[in-house]
Amino acid sequence: MIEVNLQSNLGASHPQAANIPSAGTQGVRAYSEPDVPHPLQLTFLHEAGEAAWVEELRGLLTAGRTGDADARLCEALDGFQGSLARLCKGISADGVALEGFEDLLPVLEEWEGPAITAITLGLTNPPDLAFEAGRLHDPELLLGLYSDESYPFSSVSNADLLAECAKEMPAWVGAEEDVEFHLSIQGLAELNTALIHCKHRRFLRDGRDGVEARAPGGYVEYVLGCWLLATRLLQAAERAVDAGVLPRGCRLITGTVDVNADVVTVFGAERSNGGRASATGQPAFATLTVKPWVPREDPTAEAVAPPATLRQRLCATSDEPAAPARTGLFARLFGRILGR
Repeated sequence: MIEVNLQSNLGASHPQAANIPSAGTQGVRAYSEPDVPHPLQLTFLHEAGEAAWVEELRGLLTAGRTGDADARLCEALDGFQGSLARLCKGISADGVALEGFEDLLPVLEEWEGPAITAITLGLTNPPDLAFEAGRLHDPELLLGLYSDESYPFSSVSNADLLAECAKEMPAWVGAEEDVEFHLSIQGLAELNTALIHCKHRRFLRDGRDGVEARAPGGYVEYVLGCWLLATRLLQAAERAVDAGVLPRGCRLITGTVDVNADVVTVFGAERSNGGRASATGQPAFATLTVKPWVPREDPTAEAVAPPATLRQRLCATSDEPAAPARTGLFARLFGRILGR
């Protein structure tokens, strides 16, 4: 009989050994579900319930009500005890700050171009960070400075700006002014890294999630963590604007890109459209009550060719190249196409 002794520290002594944690290791896959589900686990059980809750929170942030959104998140997190929830509870609004704004006004004093009337600030992460374990990852900031030469920022309201943001291609995309200015954000690296490596990012709702009659607690914590990340960014931006870091007449369009909590809002002095009248001075709805003039058919005019048949249209377009894939709204809004 041959006796084999296994050394418990063999992995540590072998240079090519990998330490693979078990599925029960905290933060890998295991999550200790409470005996009684959290109310938000019941809300998130169905996709429609989760979507409604998320849209309500997004609405608060879009309206600039960051304090109300923060209170909503803190109330939701209070009933969770997982590692991600505990991390979220330890990140206060005052502990997150944007660094570099103090250099903006001195930089613009040397700027010889048009007045800067809007700045876009987006928070995102470079691709493939999930494969870079072992270190903290600060979020990346996307920054763009704009003037009225690309869009009439100075004469539109915040609602007008948000409406432009909702378009397929906001008018100012690609028209950044060439101003050397950089920002960084402090206080979110630990939360950002935990979200990147979180193993509870998906809720399939197909019976394979390991829980019944509730959404997985780890998944709900992940969603709350993503929205806390976005909220802390907006709160830091709001404090910076309140501190007077922007040039006169400039507004800050702030949001997130591809962090599972897309949102955008506007900070700065509100603009009003001043109740602009139509060019003719008539009420704007007047044209809706007038039947448009349609010319009579001219019997001497050349006959118009009949519309092409379905087969003709298909043949005419079959050789055309496919339209390029559209980038996400928020990536375009903040002036960057992410390689994802």
